[in-house]
Amino acid sequence: MGPKHYVGLMACGAAAALMAAAPASAQQDRISGTEKGSLLIFSKVEIRWDNAGNLQQDTFLQMTNDFPGAVDVQMYFINGDPPLAANGAERAHPGWNWLDNKIQLTADQPTYWSAVTGLGGNGPMDPTFSPFTVLDPGFPPGRPNPEGAGRLLRGYIVAWACDRISGNQIRWNHLCGNITVVNYALGAAWEVNTWAAAVNPNAAAHGAQFGVGGVLNLNGAEYAPGFAELLFNFQAVGSIAFSGPRLVQSNTDVTLHPISADLRQETDGPVTTKAHYLVWNMNEGKLSGAFRCITCWDQALLSSYGIPNHFGLLDLQTDHGKARVDGLASQLCDLDLFGPGGPGTPPDGILDVVSQPASLLGIVVKQLNIDGGADFAAAGSNMFGLGTENAVILYDPEDAPPEQTGGIVTEVNKIARKALRSRK
Repeated sequence: MGPKHYVGLMACGAAAALMAAAPASAQQDRISGTEKGSLLIFSKVEIRWDNAGNLQQDTFLQMTNDFPGAVDVQMYFINGDPPLAANGAERAHPGWNWLDNKIQLTADQPTYWSAVTGLGGNGPMDPTFSPFTVLDPGFPPGRPNPEGAGRLLRGYIVAWACDRISGNQIRWNHLCGNITVVNYALGAAWEVNTWAAAVNPNAAAHGAQFGVGGVLNLNGAEYAPGFAELLFNFQAVGSIAFSGPRLVQSNTDVTLHPISADLRQETDGPVTTKAHYLVWNMNEGKLSGAFRCITCWDQALLSSYGIPNHFGLLDLQTDHGKARVDGLASQLCDLDLFGPGGPGTPPDGILDVVSQPASLLGIVVKQLNIDGGADFAAAGSNMFGLGTENAVILYDPEDAPPEQTGGIVTEVNKIARKALRSRK
């Protein structure tokens, strides 16, 4: 039996046909962590509190319009964790849900904001954003940390340049951004660039709409495609190879998520992929069999990965290693999440999620504990990309106000919505 449908549940995957790719010479060859684009993906937003609700960590998002003209940006803030039912003293938590913000960046405007407050720069032209905490309101804030003490709320953000009237995507290859995570409790911080996908110059003139409203195709013909695989280097969990006058012990935090996302109200439900790992040590020894099932978005320390865990000193046998990651379909990752009543009801023996291949994005954060005490350092980086793989992001296109009847924008979006519904 196929996946069931749930209203308002965010799914990080999509079932939309992709257009044929344009010649590689005509566009940015792949999504990039070092170039500007019309579509930005902030792959990691993480807020942490202690058990009493005191803020310990915030994420600051930066976005820049590097063009002497104003542009509207459609944004979706996505809760990366699954829904949780109430358990004892712990309240119920929504999961895989999202909220959207539409803002305008003025000519050549840089801006920033806090994930906790939604506030940033204090200039009269600075936009304000919904706090990320709107995704899971309540006190104490966030949900219990699955890897230790404290509480957290985490996920990612997708943003793209759009037409002010219709809300449809436009070519505006002048957006860029950064993510800065500040941990007040540990006295540490790290930063990475956002991922950016440029629009093929053959798809539209600068500032013009293209494609079908409600469908963002990362296929080369419209936006630049994603990666077929990812690559990252790591220090073995527990390695002390960085030690000198002081003892330094390593661990690595890994964030992975599919590029594809279904941001419609009438979504097809969360989509899972199997992150399949191939690992090599410093002696060229290859280790296989490690994997992790990812539904929507995933963040975990390498030390908490399941068996086989090739990232620790015992398995890896060297202080340093490399890993390649591929998003694959696998029956090992098919999920029976909910009963007939949807989220919050017990599983019923029917598969709600069937895994599928996916183009992934990833961030690694090297964590260094110094002298086994409170001193701590961290450094983040985007994973490296290999090859190309298509992806698609679905959203609900806007209609013009009711007073504008018979206008082409309204009719185009009505056609787009009918086409999107027919995909189910």
